[in-house]
Amino acid sequence: MYDVAIIDDERELAITIEKYFSMFGLSAKVGYGAEAIGELEEDIKVVLLDVNLGMSCGFDLIAQIKIKCPHAKVLLISARSEERDMIKGYYMGADDYITKPFSLKVLLLKVRNLISSTSVAVETYRDLQVDVNAMTVKKDGEIIKLKNMEFKLFYYLFCNRGKVLDKDDIIRAVWGEGYYTDNTLNVHIRRIREKLEKNHGQYIETVWGIGYKFE
Repeated sequence: MYDVAIIDDERELAITIEKYFSMFGLSAKVGYGAEAIGELEEDIKVVLLDVNLGMSCGFDLIAQIKIKCPHAKVLLISARSEERDMIKGYYMGADDYITKPFSLKVLLLKVRNLISSTSVAVETYRDLQVDVNAMTVKKDGEIIKLKNMEFKLFYYLFCNRGKVLDKDDIIRAVWGEGYYTDNTLNVHIRRIREKLEKNHGQYIETVWGIGYKFE
């Protein structure tokens, strides 16, 4: 088990961070590029995620990390210091943000603060309360019983609400690479709808020919 995962395409920087953390009793694992998300351990505490990962954008990977590792905190590393980029990072679900060049001492303090944080990750949207740590959804105070994969799918849609999501992208983000089909996705969507929308209100919209959108 590792305390911290470092996902960056700058190998020298990633290794330097790993060695520095080890000096202060924090174990870290280095991964390069978006494919490193598939190697994350579910109980990882903090993920250091570079915004620029070659062909991938770190902003778009935050939701995937939160799905795979529900208890993990995400700290974005970026060369972008503009306020709009920071705001975007927080809006997409990041827990903290640091810009390059940075002090390793400051980075260590930020990571330690995230690890020691005891705040409950509860988000409220419309009449829903979503607790990612407990993996529960409440509607008007009533717990909606979602199975493990149903919650992961729901939370991926929830984190990307307002966006039209392609079916293939949803399957890769929630189930990973494998032999999962549109039918697997459609069945889980139907089950979530039956539980979430049984009384009133629509949350998951079908976008014909593309995929789904959470509103």
